[in-house]
Amino acid sequence: MKILHTSDWHLGQSFMNNDREEEHQLALDWLVDLIKKQKVDAFILAGDVFDIGNPPSYARRLYYDFLKKLIKTSCRHIIITGGNHDSPSMLNAPAELLKAFDIHVIGAATGNLSDEIISLKSESGALEMVIAAVPFLRERDLRYSVAGESGAEQAKHLRKAIVGHYHEVAKLMEGYKGKNIPV
Repeated sequence: MKILHTSDWHLGQSFMNNDREEEHQLALDWLVDLIKKQKVDAFILAGDVFDIGNPPSYARRLYYDFLKKLIKTSCRHIIITGGNHDSPSMLNAPAELLKAFDIHVIGAATGNLSDEIISLKSESGALEMVIAAVPFLRERDLRYSVAGESGAEQAKHLRKAIVGHYHEVAKLMEGYKGKNIPV
């Protein structure tokens, strides 16, 4: 199985008061061509799809046009996780619809760790690979703030919550050991 992993597209970004639409379009076209030429089976976009939580409409169009082109290639699995620049609710809004095209979107941690475990199956339904698709972990997704906490205490508790999250995801992934598949 061939996997292509990307991140940090920052669609919608302006640089020196100039949008980067044309540059991003060229990069996405190149990426689709690469996926076709290399016959990529699985594509991962790990965070910062957009530059801001409410990106301009042209940035959203670039994103959806890319996905539309991608599903017409050899790429059978698409996994997208939210980054610190992304709005989890904006990424997650079409998640159920995109799942019909085998596009998995995890905009934020949900409290249900199994949402972050993606099983990739062959066309015949055999398990080929399992991916832990952990999005950017925001404090509000992991813990509640405590009144009177100092900044240092808050940071300490957040680090502990992040480590705990990854530890629990790793425990879920252990269930796939011995199945002779990549995890």
